[in-house]
Amino acid sequence: MTKDEKFGLAVLLLISLLLSIYLFFRTYVISLDGAFQYIPIAKDFASGNFRRAFSHNQQPLYPLIISFASRWVSDFEWMGKLVSSFFGILIIFPVYFLGKRIFDEKIAFLSTLFLTIHPYLRRYSADVLKESTYLFFFATAIWFAWRTIQNEKRYPFLFIPLFSVLTYLVRPDGIEILFVVFFYVLFIKKFDVSGSKRTVVLLLLVSSFILLLPYLFYLREVRGEWALSKVKSIGGMLGLEVIRDGIPLTQKIFYSLKRLNSEIFGRFHPIYIILLMIGLLRSIFSHLKAGEGFLLSLGWFHYVILFLMVLNTTEWGADKTVQSDHLSGRHVLPLLLVSIYWVGEGFMIIYRWIYKKLEHVHLLIRFGVRRKSMMIMALLLVLMLAIVLPKTLKPQRYERLSEKWAGLWIRSQSGRGITIFTSIPQVAFYADGSPEYVDLRKSTVDSIKASMIEKKAFYLVIREKDVSDYPVEAKSIEKDFAEIAQFEQKRMEKVIVYKLIRTQ
Repeated sequence: MTKDEKFGLAVLLLISLLLSIYLFFRTYVISLDGAFQYIPIAKDFASGNFRRAFSHNQQPLYPLIISFASRWVSDFEWMGKLVSSFFGILIIFPVYFLGKRIFDEKIAFLSTLFLTIHPYLRRYSADVLKESTYLFFFATAIWFAWRTIQNEKRYPFLFIPLFSVLTYLVRPDGIEILFVVFFYVLFIKKFDVSGSKRTVVLLLLVSSFILLLPYLFYLREVRGEWALSKVKSIGGMLGLEVIRDGIPLTQKIFYSLKRLNSEIFGRFHPIYIILLMIGLLRSIFSHLKAGEGFLLSLGWFHYVILFLMVLNTTEWGADKTVQSDHLSGRHVLPLLLVSIYWVGEGFMIIYRWIYKKLEHVHLLIRFGVRRKSMMIMALLLVLMLAIVLPKTLKPQRYERLSEKWAGLWIRSQSGRGITIFTSIPQVAFYADGSPEYVDLRKSTVDSIKASMIEKKAFYLVIREKDVSDYPVEAKSIEKDFAEIAQFEQKRMEKVIVYKLIRTQ
């Protein structure tokens, strides 16, 4: 590794560290998944209740890491954010070395920089969410797999399933890497020594079975069928469980494609989309490198899996309209990771084009070639940062900080473990209580009151806007509940805490 390369990595590490620290303290309220999925599992692991921890509908590795680290930090929210930030910082290394192996040092540096400053990736890595942990293991597994495939040594293939299984234990999609590796070894990879292909396939199979079977057998015992997770069967992942609900298949397919593509365009920054198209078209027309084909295989495979997920899990109403689907912007982030190198390639193409246009400009002739090149590159990078960073640095959930204050206030008044009826579940998390979700669009105040009496609950916590459109329900609340606290500041939503006063 050259001195310039070490300096470049140090710069990437510093940028990643500074962004993580900034966003760590600008993420004001925990995510819903973090509060009611990952942290409860981590607490079960930390208390030694492994059976209950494994019973949740989540892969176990991210909460397990949080529980292990909680020995040093007792606040599980902080620990979850620290784990996410830690992997969000370290992701630069596998991304950089993979880019260097397939492309070159410049593309590797630029691509890693653009991934590091990406708004959604950066902000997810400062929250109690598993995305940065997943993407770190995902990038590491891809880097190690491609490094092993490039070499002629057979026994490193034993360890490809190890990194893939670690990725899978964070999110079931991680198993995709193994499928692509098997495909590449069977149909594309050429070995110099006769018989090596059979040996490598055998090594991959043996290692995969040893590492995967214990957890797969556990899932089979729990679900009664072979599955990849508590919520994903193998048939569902492969598109074999399309729901028969009378909706034409063509309508489902068109919706699934539209929904998935809109999510991709929504999560990729527009400038990334433009650079990606430029870089990818250039690579295709100038013949793809072997490693680019491997990345494209991963990208297409993940795209197909996401398409099948939308196709299989979308819930349709009787009037043939969509009621809900389970696709999230977080699902498309692996596509960003495998495509980020063509974003870097596209940036370099634009840089070379501008350099050529300005090569004979009178004002720049007096500068040397190296200095002129550095000036143009610096200006383009500053422009890129100016376009992307404002969205990256946007604080998360500041307007909802009043929810946290309400929860902490209730805990100070009534202690831990109480049941809270609320339209804002995070209030119950900060109160260290149990949430009972209320929706005034679907439930009357009388039914809420009856349920509160039955469950011996006294607190009703709602946003002011939750009742502003329901004047009748607002009057019912005034009749049966006493307003005991409000929480609000400038640019925050108003949260109102009511206490049940009429129990008859």
